Amino acid sequence: MERNLTTLNNATTYERELTWLDNLISERLECYFSGEKLKETFLEPPKINPNESVYSAWLYKNDFDPFHRLVIVSALTVTYSSSTFDRFLIKNKGLDKRFTEFGGYFDSKLSKFVPTFETLLFLFNGVKHSSKFLIRNILDKNNILIARNILTIQNFESTKSFLSSSPSLTDETIQLLTVGTKFKPQYSINFPAKLIETEMNWDDLVLNESLLNEIENIYIWLKHSNQIDNDPNLRKKFNKGYKCLFYGPPGTGKTLTASLLGKRNGLEVYRIDLSQIISKYVGETEKNLAQIFDLAENKDWILFFDEAESLFSKRTDVSDSKDKFSNQLTSYLLQRIEDFNGLVVLATNLKPNIDNAFSRRIQTILHFDLPDFNERKLIWKSALFGIFEIEDQVITRLAKNYKIGGGSIKNVVNYTWLLSKRMNQIPTEQEFVIGIKKELMKEGKLI
Repeated sequence: MERNLTTLNNATTYERELTWLDNLISERLECYFSGEKLKETFLEPPKINPNESVYSAWLYKNDFDPFHRLVIVSALTVTYSSSTFDRFLIKNKGLDKRFTEFGGYFDSKLSKFVPTFETLLFLFNGVKHSSKFLIRNILDKNNILIARNILTIQNFESTKSFLSSSPSLTDETIQLLTVGTKFKPQYSINFPAKLIETEMNWDDLVLNESLLNEIENIYIWLKHSNQIDNDPNLRKKFNKGYKCLFYGPPGTGKTLTASLLGKRNGLEVYRIDLSQIISKYVGETEKNLAQIFDLAENKDWILFFDEAESLFSKRTDVSDSKDKFSNQLTSYLLQRIEDFNGLVVLATNLKPNIDNAFSRRIQTILHFDLPDFNERKLIWKSALFGIFEIEDQVITRLAKNYKIGGGSIKNVVNYTWLLSKRMNQIPTEQEFVIGIKKELMKEGKLI
């Protein structure tokens, strides 16, 4: 019910923007054919009430200028109210063809007129040639519509002309302006990353004090990163984004820590699927990574690279073409990591394999070691809570005698719970030891 109300409120804002666009089209065409000058009032978009809808709050927050507002509503109208542009299909009777001044093109497959930037410039500035020279500004990478991944440019590759290309809103923008929800991309070939979440809370994280202090610094950066972005002095003296390296044995809390950092700050954490990223074909790995970084830019996402040594390995002396392309990939990654303005977490079991150039660009390097006795005891108690009531002396012996990580302890509890269901009885210390042996065997260790 709440989502339906959000959608209806967004539709109200859109109707107001659409009315402005419709009136502007009517007046601009009338002035063009009559030779009169368009009144400036028609170029003024509707006033924004930020409390009306998600759409209006978004417009208010971004503080778009009138031309940006025109681009946005036009791109939305092509999809939802395309008949608004039908008036541009009028023909010049003398030449028996459409007016080239209006720009745009007729999409025969969809049977509708599609406005281009030339069309929007005509609406906003008439036939002034000087305005056409300024259109490149909206396509600059620092322009708000491009930098914030609001807009994509269609047909530019085929036409090689900015004026003949057409604006299109990204999927995430359309989703926000219509149903009012944040965009969460699904795992696909084009986005080989999975959203990772956890039912655990910050208090469930058991680490040594020095490690927790370092993690608190990451939390503080996430909390105040907007202040850095908005302060020219801080922006000049601080690196873009924040980069961390988590290293240590499996099951020591690296993935959990990344997940909890996201949960604590209300941010999505995406684990990059390296099996889909790395390609044997030259240039494909870089292309796959570019898709992820481009989509993640300005999203307040946390990018989590597990088993990062496979991507961020040391560069070597070039002895063959394989070494050359491997070094090129590492150099490309260095640049993309450095330019990314969010939090990147690299996780590895093999810290020495990370290239030294990455280490210089990393603000925090954290060693996740196996927990000590007191930490293991806390982890055991947390893992058993609400599942089994085990005597404290049993937990003490398990924590003292078996040096395993939190991930392994969780697996032991899972195994023992299944075993208790199979045996239809409360497990004893012996059943937990059997589970521990299985975990150690998986790691190639013996008791």
